[in-house]
Amino acid sequence: MKLFDFNKYFPDEKACRKAFKEMRDREGVVCQHCGSHDVVWLESKQQYQCKHCRHRTTLRSGTVMHGSKLPFMYWFIAMHLLTATKKSISAAELQRQLGHKRYQRLVTKQEHP
Repeated sequence: MKLFDFNKYFPDEKACRKAFKEMRDREGVVCQHCGSHDVVWLESKQQYQCKHCRHRTTLRSGTVMHGSKLPFMYWFIAMHLLTATKKSISAAELQRQLGHKRYQRLVTKQEHP
């Protein structure tokens, strides 16, 4: 998708959030508490709720965005930059393009002393 097309389909945070919810709905949401696939979307809470155990799941929960406070639009732009070019993009270039102030590398448990 070209940059102009991207901007047409995802012009704002609301459009990105809506598109992500549609993707999650197509994939199917699984309750993290009991494993049920029988969930309902609570519009007022902007969360899924399991019909069996009533556990609530956020839209980002269980995805690469889990625990992130960054806007959906930020994530969508990052995904577009990562997939739009033939060659890869470095983390530093992605940081520069997004205007992110710092680069935080994830440390695995094996690397921790």
